[in-house]
Amino acid sequence: MRLVRSSILVMLALFVTLLSAYSSTERKLPHATCEVTDMAGRKMVVPSVIRRIYVNKPGSVLMYAVAPDMLVSRSLWLTYNTKRYLKSSYLQLPYVDGSVEEIVRLKPDIIISSFNINPKTKDEAERLSQKIGIPVYMVPIDMGMYEQTFKALGELLNRKEQTGRMRAFLHTCFDGIALKSKQIPEKQRVRVYYAEGERGLNTDPSASFHSQILDVVGAINVAQVAVASGQGMSAVSMEQLLLWNPDVVLVWTGMGSSMSTMHAIQNDNLWATVRAVKNKKLYQIPFMPFGWFDRPPSTNRIMGAIWTAQQLYPGIYHYDLKKVTREYFDIFYHYKLTDEELAALLHPNPQLLINSTSGNH
Repeated sequence: MRLVRSSILVMLALFVTLLSAYSSTERKLPHATCEVTDMAGRKMVVPSVIRRIYVNKPGSVLMYAVAPDMLVSRSLWLTYNTKRYLKSSYLQLPYVDGSVEEIVRLKPDIIISSFNINPKTKDEAERLSQKIGIPVYMVPIDMGMYEQTFKALGELLNRKEQTGRMRAFLHTCFDGIALKSKQIPEKQRVRVYYAEGERGLNTDPSASFHSQILDVVGAINVAQVAVASGQGMSAVSMEQLLLWNPDVVLVWTGMGSSMSTMHAIQNDNLWATVRAVKNKKLYQIPFMPFGWFDRPPSTNRIMGAIWTAQQLYPGIYHYDLKKVTREYFDIFYHYKLTDEELAALLHPNPQLLINSTSGNH
């Protein structure tokens, strides 16, 4: 009997020891770290398991595609019409404008920054990380780097399956655009003006990430103005526009819910003398849930490049836009489109838009 009791006591002691060790390990796991190198070549220590992410505004659509459940906030302008395409869990996140105080309060494990990578932005990322004690992982905003960006984020966040789907879409639907565009003879390249602002008299020239799609698809961006840093939207005069006299005008909507710029152009006597308008080559860029061309300049531009390529060069690019749009929304927005939604996306109708300013955040 003594032997049995002794064995039981030993087993109990062993069980308590193991339980204590397991509990101790469990407590330590969230604090386990590893060293990684971001796409700017910066080394940093991050949690081994990342659960909470803050992302800057240009990277918001990208991170929504990769891991919407990890995001701790929203930073994009949302309207009644855009919300239908986004997860309810995402819509319930707090809206923040990106102040240091807000970021600290949200307690992210890591900050993802998507922007141009250069000495200035690298220095800013380093100073922010040192100031608040949270690693800042940089990825480029350049469309030509999406393959590497998706791969890097998949490994960093352990979302390789999702980023694998995103990369597969690139290979199938996007990569061929840049290859074909290089083969378009200079004389056959379409001259395009990207109309922004209330009257369409703001634009972004070639080399700006706000108009990178035109460079990617092989169009000539007629805007010969200086690149405006940050928000872009260089101002132009009607006289300049008439001198450029583009073959095609592509019209933005900003982050709003109406097609006011298109309406302004269509009802302006001077605009009516522009070659593109006279030849009915004035096109509204799709803009749900975010502008397909720009604003924000993120992965929404992938679908925008496909649409623009097909619009400008139907004899060169042969896409089934309905099929491709369905696939894109399923992968990048985690949303399955109905036939009615698909038609509304590809052929924006101002009469169907609800011009609501309530709940934009």
